[in-house]
Amino acid sequence: MRVLVLTFVRLGPALVYAIGAVFAASMLLLAMYPSRPFAWELYLTMLPVLRLPLMLLSVAGMGAWELLATLASMTIFGVYLSFHPKRFLRARFIHAHVAMLGLVLSNAAASTAEAGRIGASIPGYVDWSLPLPTALLGTALIIWAALACVSTHAEIIRRIGIRAIIDRLLAPRVPLN
Repeated sequence: MRVLVLTFVRLGPALVYAIGAVFAASMLLLAMYPSRPFAWELYLTMLPVLRLPLMLLSVAGMGAWELLATLASMTIFGVYLSFHPKRFLRARFIHAHVAMLGLVLSNAAASTAEAGRIGASIPGYVDWSLPLPTALLGTALIIWAALACVSTHAEIIRRIGIRAIIDRLLAPRVPLN
């Protein structure tokens, strides 16, 4: 049961990338079929969840097709990492944290687009609150990606502890005289 739950948690970043791929596909659908209600519904459902990372990738010169291919590749890579957790811990760490940072940045950009924020006018004011999305999907993704990040941190800390114990056991013994 523990293995199943941990695999489910490790699949969180892959789901983030998969939803990003769905969003890129919705952009393509909207471009090809602008009169279809489904294309608009899919696009407007995904827009509040994953806005900024897609803008950053488009600044890098990626079109919608390249973005779709990249996010689909990251999804497949994330699924592979989830089912092989012992082999690629560093890659899993980076994969999970990029997904988490992308979600947090996209929600921070979406939440700061408000008119009349009183705190922004105060000199030296820094808003340290975590901007949670208004969509339930975005909140669930942030929690799931955060759990994946915590999982990789726990695994790294556990490996450091195991190495310290092994080093202590293999250290040369100094005889007491």
